[in-house]
Amino acid sequence: MQQARTHRIGCCLSGNTKVRFGHSSLSKGEKYYEETIEKLANLWHYGRKHQQTSNDAKYMQESISRRTILTLDTKTNQLVSSKITNIYINGEQETYTIKTVSGKEIRATLEHQFWTNQGWKRLKEFNSSTQLCEVQLTGNKVAPQEINFMEQEILDEKWIPVRNYEGYEISSLGRLRSYLPRGGRGDRSQLLSNSKIKKLSKSKDYLFASLSHGIGSGKVSRVNIHRLVIENFEPLGENEQLEVRHLNGNSFDNRLENLAWGSSKDNKIDNIRNNSFSCNRGVFVGIESIEKFGKEITYDIEVEHPDHNFIANGLVVHNSFDVQSYRYCSGKVIAVAEGKTDIETAFYLRPVGEYSDRQGKKYYYSAEQREQDLQWCLEAAKKYKLDMEFGMSEEHARGKIPFDYRQHFVVSFNCRSLLHFLDLRFKKNAQLEIQKLCELMWPHVQDWIPNIAEWYEQNRLGKGKLAP
Repeated sequence: MQQARTHRIGCCLSGNTKVRFGHSSLSKGEKYYEETIEKLANLWHYGRKHQQTSNDAKYMQESISRRTILTLDTKTNQLVSSKITNIYINGEQETYTIKTVSGKEIRATLEHQFWTNQGWKRLKEFNSSTQLCEVQLTGNKVAPQEINFMEQEILDEKWIPVRNYEGYEISSLGRLRSYLPRGGRGDRSQLLSNSKIKKLSKSKDYLFASLSHGIGSGKVSRVNIHRLVIENFEPLGENEQLEVRHLNGNSFDNRLENLAWGSSKDNKIDNIRNNSFSCNRGVFVGIESIEKFGKEITYDIEVEHPDHNFIANGLVVHNSFDVQSYRYCSGKVIAVAEGKTDIETAFYLRPVGEYSDRQGKKYYYSAEQREQDLQWCLEAAKKYKLDMEFGMSEEHARGKIPFDYRQHFVVSFNCRSLLHFLDLRFKKNAQLEIQKLCELMWPHVQDWIPNIAEWYEQNRLGKGKLAP
């Protein structure tokens, strides 16, 4: 944690940078929803203007976290969807204006990383050959592909009668079979004892079949296979407004496991996530100029996709955040001083209760003491803000800030180092907050390495042994 007080953050973008969300399908000519990073940050931290409460800020965080932000999969050069996990206000920093030959423009600090023809490069590392990655977001829909079923899938296939269409059965793989002779003509006594797999017809986007309404009825209806599968295996019930989603984006893949009920918006998001359009990709363009702009308030966004990037002003940028530092990240403290957000959004105090340390010293932390400490944090924030207004540097002013401030950091473990960390910190005499962190981490460990986690829980968890 001490490192967080000294680590400089310089990976930032200007507030007018527009972040692009993929709330609609990528059909040609459609526009995308864009919002400035400054507006997103203010909503995230302070809530809407007419609210400006911590509860509204939490509501906006949940709302923004549900949006689909576009990310470039750098391995496939295709756009995929991701979610925002945090937004940062990183204080005032020197920025530079970058212009591309294609007309794109963005302001960033020298430390910020961009996806280039030379890999991930910080602005300060650009050279005469550096090209930035610009995204193309429109294109033609990719043609669906028929599925060749595995032998095991055929063995596990389940068949059920098709409702409202006597003499037909639909399978969990999206195959259709019929017991009707001569295409449904004749009487009921002519039903076949052995069914025949019915050959499916193709439209541009879907597989379909013509089904008879009953022996001798003479009525035939065209029915899409994906609807036959899900309507018979998972009836919709009262939610008649929902659509059928193809989860992997291939509308010829009518296996039950690939189908789900959802809204029109869900279908559009699936299109983006599955790269269902041919031009959802990045192209490299040359840099026309880089010029110093000056000091301004800067921001950054963190996304959950493993490639950790997002589309900013049409260019692929890294979410370069590593550790939150009050050396340059003063936004939360100043917001507390100005009454825009609760004291405990920036500072941490333990709950009221009985405590003891490793030496056996016991004490009670009362509600009165806690309230006094909260007011002390508030006064410290006000002094910090005053020092900043008088021109003091962040490095100097931060000395007024209580040490127990809330911060964000990223840490990575391999399996061995993770178990070593748990050996040290997931035990009863470890510091309370680090125990809580381990408690929150543990379910993810069980998902990641279930067999090792089961062994570890039985043999080492909470025993304070060190990994070999």
